[in-house]
Amino acid sequence: MNSAGRSLDQLFLDACGQRGETDFIVDPVLRLSGRRAAELTQRAAAAITAAGVERGRVVAFLCRASAPHLVSWFGALAAGAVACNLHARESVAGLADTLAWLDAALLVYDDDLHELALQIAGSVPAIALGDERWRRRPASSGDFDEAVKQRTEAGALPARDAAGSAGLDALAAIVLSSGSTGRPKGAMHTHRTLIETTRAGQQLYSGIGPQDSTLVTMAPSFAAWIHVVLPYVVMGAKVVFDPVFEPQQFLDALARERITMAPAVPTMWRRVLALDVAAVDLSALRVVSISGEAPARSDLEALARICPTINALYLASEGGNAAGVFASTDTLIGRGKTAASGRSVSGAALRIVDPAGDVDAPLGAGEVGEICLRGASLSIGYWRDEALTAQRFVGGWWRSGDLGRLDADGDLFVEGRIDNLINTGGMKVHAEEIERVLLTHPGVLNVAVVGVADPEWGQRIEAHVVARDAALDADELIRHCREAGSLARYKVPKAVHLCRELPLGPTGKLYRRALRSPQ
Repeated sequence: MNSAGRSLDQLFLDACGQRGETDFIVDPVLRLSGRRAAELTQRAAAAITAAGVERGRVVAFLCRASAPHLVSWFGALAAGAVACNLHARESVAGLADTLAWLDAALLVYDDDLHELALQIAGSVPAIALGDERWRRRPASSGDFDEAVKQRTEAGALPARDAAGSAGLDALAAIVLSSGSTGRPKGAMHTHRTLIETTRAGQQLYSGIGPQDSTLVTMAPSFAAWIHVVLPYVVMGAKVVFDPVFEPQQFLDALARERITMAPAVPTMWRRVLALDVAAVDLSALRVVSISGEAPARSDLEALARICPTINALYLASEGGNAAGVFASTDTLIGRGKTAASGRSVSGAALRIVDPAGDVDAPLGAGEVGEICLRGASLSIGYWRDEALTAQRFVGGWWRSGDLGRLDADGDLFVEGRIDNLINTGGMKVHAEEIERVLLTHPGVLNVAVVGVADPEWGQRIEAHVVARDAALDADELIRHCREAGSLARYKVPKAVHLCRELPLGPTGKLYRRALRSPQ
């Protein structure tokens, strides 16, 4: 990729030109060629400008993953605006509050979310993705279709007729993540930091070229959407969106679209691998990426049977790919470090520090502390929160709020969240340690461990388990924890609750607070 001072949207248009008439952006309804994606992006930029959005103002998107959303998102950047994907699963009050906090100049929404959009928009202008304004030609571009055709044939699309060009250090996107106060945090990224995320994608996903393709099921509000989609589209690889994850549908899409890299969390992979995988052709699949939780050994063994390369990723909204950490198949399986997150990508750095200490005083190998990241894609801070920015972005490092340790080889092992440490009888317990043990039971599909207020213990340890088999009972799982050999007796759950599913928050992450609430 030769960025040469070009903004992120210009790089996307370059890639559109390289794809030409071949499929580039695909969803269940549309198959956009590179040429058509370029045309729709420039028309989106014109529509956003015509709606009165000034440069540097926020365009908020209330959308599922789709081809129209992607070209409109890049259209916002081409118009000099700042793109922000909202959490569509958030409450009406929460969305309205977020929209006002963003001081958004425009709300763009999926047609079937019209009622929700009206409820949250207030005085903010709103346009549905199906609106005819997205299809109008930019008035300043003359013969628009011929201009796009000529640029496509030339192999590049450098111009942004309707909007002009923004500097690389201009704010490009705000990525929302869970906040402790209810309102999400807004990690601010410039064109430069997002371009660095596209560069580092080459390492995280074991190389990306025009011959590659990826299947994206995560919502645009997830940071993973940024981490996966941007590297693939900028490198001219095909991106296939499927806005609803359904295991058989996911498996069929891998085969039908000849997907070469498939990202999913271990819980999703377990559901896919429980199907008749041998019945479909997965010969194109060369890389799977896993993130969000540590895989079980059985997960890795099953994935290795369908794909030669497995990369486990540790990424964050604030960090981006160029501050990321990953472990490859060699580490996970070859060296038997199934729970490892691995090492930093080239040019990045990580260290472990005392959560209450200085970032310039790293802890030694084996010591558990707060994970700090540094890299070229690091966010420039939090939207409208100078205090939190000063607290978390220190001396070129980002303090993650995650606990971890480095082993003697320098590989990172994530131990959990600082705010998810259970204090039971005066002993500190990492919930994730217990979760990893429970996941080794063949009857467990998913699990969450929390500390619940207790008059005797301060907090008692309880596990919430989604079982593969209805016959599984709580006593068997408690016995499994006792007999595993790796848990001290005080870490064994006092109770196990079997449930059909675990509660998720608006960002799609496990919502532990709901499990701690009185039933």
